[in-house]
Amino acid sequence: MSYSAFLSTVRERGEYPADEAERIVESVLTTLGRRLPGPSAEHLADQLPMPLAEILHSADDTGRSWGVEEFISNVADHADEDVETAETDTRVVFSVLSERVAGGAMNKLLSQLPSGYADLFGYAELT
Repeated sequence: MSYSAFLSTVRERGEYPADEAERIVESVLTTLGRRLPGPSAEHLADQLPMPLAEILHSADDTGRSWGVEEFISNVADHADEDVETAETDTRVVFSVLSERVAGGAMNKLLSQLPSGYADLFGYAELT
């Protein structure tokens, strides 16, 4: 999936204007890059088209131990949104991301996050 196809899918799924989809993807992936340990972010970035990989690589202060609520709160702060909107945005971006990342890599990613994250990716049965 190309960068433009990723953005297009996010835009359609979340019913966002084009410029809004790009801002939301950047907010969610920057926060995810900060949450993941460096090697995990690198492995995920390898699965994504370059602009998305660069967003993950641009995250400073990686390896944070945020639970789901803290993660959503950080997305909200980064995107200058309320928590409910940030959670919806995160679910949209993560659902597209989970379709893009190979099954084994997604399992590895989810195994490195607390179980509540699985629901955000659309895997409620794993929580």
